[in-house]
Amino acid sequence: MRPSLPIRWFDESRALRVTQGIAILWTLSLADLFFTLWAHSFTPFDEMNPFAAMLLNRGLFGMLVTLKVGMTFLGATIFWRLRGHGRAELAMWAVVLVYVLLTIRWSGYTVGVMALGSASV
Repeated sequence: MRPSLPIRWFDESRALRVTQGIAILWTLSLADLFFTLWAHSFTPFDEMNPFAAMLLNRGLFGMLVTLKVGMTFLGATIFWRLRGHGRAELAMWAVVLVYVLLTIRWSGYTVGVMALGSASV
């Protein structure tokens, strides 16, 4: 008869998953910021977030970077502090999924812009 795994193992496993999720969240969030700044500077781009669009249109790139990094830090901190709760972990993975979908959208946008550029040459 095998002894059951202690509950502590599951908590440590969740902490590892949350750490990995937060790392993915940061990576995708910074990629989104990079592509937003790139697209605004070099392509015909319309930002869908009205607050970010206002900052971009006024040339307040530093403010946008500060806001994006600050909000990502705040969200990651909340997820880390609540890492022991399954619902918080689920919410974090939902946010990661949204960023993955946004990354796929950025991929399509970039391919489309590159196709427009090569067609005009």
